[in-house]
Amino acid sequence: MRWLRRGSAERNPDPAASMALLEEVLDPPVGPGYHSAARAREEAGLPASSGFGTALMFVVSVVLGLLVTVSAVTLRAPDPASAATRTGLIERIEAAQVAGDEQARRVEELRSEILALEQQQAAAESGSEGERSIAASALRAGAQPVQGPGVVVTLQDAESPAGEAPGEDTQPERVNARDLQLVVNGLWAAGAEAIAVNDHRLTSTSAIRFAGEAIIVDFRGLAPPYVVAAIGDPERLEGETSVGITGAYLSELRRQLGLRTSVTTEQTITLPAAQRLTTRVGQVPDDPTSTQENR
Repeated sequence: MRWLRRGSAERNPDPAASMALLEEVLDPPVGPGYHSAARAREEAGLPASSGFGTALMFVVSVVLGLLVTVSAVTLRAPDPASAATRTGLIERIEAAQVAGDEQARRVEELRSEILALEQQQAAAESGSEGERSIAASALRAGAQPVQGPGVVVTLQDAESPAGEAPGEDTQPERVNARDLQLVVNGLWAAGAEAIAVNDHRLTSTSAIRFAGEAIIVDFRGLAPPYVVAAIGDPERLEGETSVGITGAYLSELRRQLGLRTSVTTEQTITLPAAQRLTTRVGQVPDDPTSTQENR
């Protein structure tokens, strides 16, 4: 019955016995897996694990981590020798550009002096025949600026492909020196009197070359778009660049490579004088026989 008194043993249970389950949860012994592993090593006759392998693995891991860190820092750090070489090359290039600009200004001054002397010579000669001869020679040599009607042919690199995947390095097709050479030669063949590429006047000694990824004309680098301006009969030049051999070549560049080209006819085109004029002089000896004897 509920009113019956309980014995003292029932009222005061052993505290240690009541806390056994809680102690087992809070302070569990080593897992049975470790006991099984230790028992297996003992049965196999292997010595008990002393923890030396774990310490050795930790030390090796730390050393490898330090080596990887030092290697990464070394690779990312700039090479002083390479940086000094690059700086020296940049300084040399800038100095060469300054010297080239100074020489170009000197050439312009000398050209002005030559033009003044030619005008004086033309005025000294009888009639206007001398003036026409000098003007024609200056036009062919590219020694004077020229103005007149003609066509302008523009060539540009192909556009980058749309929808390019991230990380994909797809280079678009580029205009090369051969493309400009064919266009210029076609314009000369069609009767062009004067041609300039990106305001660089072409002469009989001019050369269009390909250096790496850059196109150079008379040792001057060009940047796209490449504008070829030609003075001459607009109808003949426009016909050559539209339905002639040059026009067919431009069409193939657009169709196969995706290069962008355009041809426009203009009534007034102004071309500068050439920047590089090299004069080659030949002289006949007074006694040709003596020259042959000395050979």
